[in-house]
Amino acid sequence: MKKQNVTISDIAAAAGVSLSTAHLALSGKPGIRPKTKARVLEQARRMDYHCNAVASSLKRGETRIAAVLPARDAGSTMFYEPIWEGIRDYCESVRDFQIHLTELPYQSLGTVSVPSQAVERLRSEQKLAGAVMLGALMPEAKEVLRELLPLPIVLVNGDALESGRICCVQAENYLLGRTMGELLLLRMQKPGGILVCAGDRSTSADREAVDGLEDYLAGVPSGCELHKIYHQNDLEGLYQRLIDTLLHTPDLQGCCSMTARGSLQLAKALKATGLAGNLCAIGSDAFPENIRNLKNGVFQNLMFKNPYRQGWVAAEQLFKHIFSRSAPESDVIRVKSEAIFRSSVQMYESGRRD
Repeated sequence: MKKQNVTISDIAAAAGVSLSTAHLALSGKPGIRPKTKARVLEQARRMDYHCNAVASSLKRGETRIAAVLPARDAGSTMFYEPIWEGIRDYCESVRDFQIHLTELPYQSLGTVSVPSQAVERLRSEQKLAGAVMLGALMPEAKEVLRELLPLPIVLVNGDALESGRICCVQAENYLLGRTMGELLLLRMQKPGGILVCAGDRSTSADREAVDGLEDYLAGVPSGCELHKIYHQNDLEGLYQRLIDTLLHTPDLQGCCSMTARGSLQLAKALKATGLAGNLCAIGSDAFPENIRNLKNGVFQNLMFKNPYRQGWVAAEQLFKHIFSRSAPESDVIRVKSEAIFRSSVQMYESGRRD
């Protein structure tokens, strides 16, 4: 008997592939391996799938989604620009579904957290089907977002349960913090002080990373004292505080940064104080200057949060929700996050890892 309710999402799940891969196979588009295409087509035959999802989307007309992330500036190119790129590239991969991406960048003044004004812009967008948004939200922004429900929202690089989002996509921040702690202890000559460029206290991603570091060091136990410096967008102020801490903290044995912007300032401070290469140091994220600092010995490791993949997966989850009305595969989706060594840095120089 013919199944009337089989969707492209059902086919993708049964074949063990992504929704976009299933679409490519069923529509005869290039870009996937022959074996994968054959598996999807065989699964579609078994399930008696005949609906043309692309034709259905054409009948519905254009589907509009929005992305709300920090605007491009000197700091955003290190981490947030790859998230933008991941969202754009995913939308391009499913362009046959008549997806239109509306970009709503905002200026991050004082903090990268999404202000209420940025969320308010969603109200003026006509026939908006959903949005991807940075997971760091100012309190007023959360209230505005709740007023927009049931508009589907996927958060990226952070979480805010009270926002009413359908899911969030982020790195393994807590585990990255623990890994950072283990690497520091392995590389430090003896237990002592650790300078931590701790990021923005208001963002869940930075808090999780600091928690992971603290928990690992407490569980060893390490006998190390953490000197945490929290920061938002005052990078010059952060630089001066780092200089002061590096020069005037006795028995400092290591340092690390939880953020891309913090890593840039930490590397500058290490060079300015003559401690680059002499003090164990770990940075975050794989932007070009950080990679150079790893190759040159300023950093001994980098923690990679895969921002491009975060953007891609966030857009993918929103797309699945809109077109198949399926629940997200998880409430919190973690992308693969890794420690980068000098010996492996070539694998990350594009800033992208699946």
